[in-house]
Amino acid sequence: MTTLPDTRLSPDGEPDYHDRSFADIVERLFREFEDRLSLTAIVEVVRESRQHLRGSPVGALPELTERLAHERLERLVQACADRASAPQVTVLS
Repeated sequence: MTTLPDTRLSPDGEPDYHDRSFADIVERLFREFEDRLSLTAIVEVVRESRQHLRGSPVGALPELTERLAHERLERLVQACADRASAPQVTVLS
């Protein structure tokens, strides 16, 4: 017999099991990106990723959320690195 994930909804309409996995996703991504991004930024990216995937199959939400958030965090880190290495432009009048 196959056990399906708990699909009861929390007060805000999100599946309870996915709410529990949210903290796990944030923790894993924080361990990977903590030296480059703040916890606040990581939580916000995970939250936005979960919101973006709202219409996806419930059982796939945790994995899809983590993958999307990881990709977005990588892009954010790259954008920050690009800005830091860009030459400074001084405007003289």
